[in-house]
Amino acid sequence: MHKKTWIKVNVQVDEGIKELVEALSAFPKLQTIESCQGSQNTPAWVCFYYGNSISELSDFVLRYLGKELAEKLGDRVSLSIQIKSSGLPQGELQVRHEAIRICTKVLKQLAS
Repeated sequence: MHKKTWIKVNVQVDEGIKELVEALSAFPKLQTIESCQGSQNTPAWVCFYYGNSISELSDFVLRYLGKELAEKLGDRVSLSIQIKSSGLPQGELQVRHEAIRICTKVLKQLAS
């Protein structure tokens, strides 16, 4: 197996969450997988991998990102970890439509 390295690639995303996906992508070990901007009645969501293990993902989601987002956005965001049928663990961020902009701002601050 060859050694892997991280790069940023161009990919199409829903216009309403472009900046949110970019803010998440600023975390060096985070790889977005899929996303949707939702609507006025459904939250936006972004699925992602983080690091190389479920331990890294859970530390990032539960101990770092979840704590920070909960303090600043309360129930306007939610984070979860899922084990998909492939066996790979992934995180999912859901953001209420009205909180996308502030969530993006918080993520940019955390990533810098």
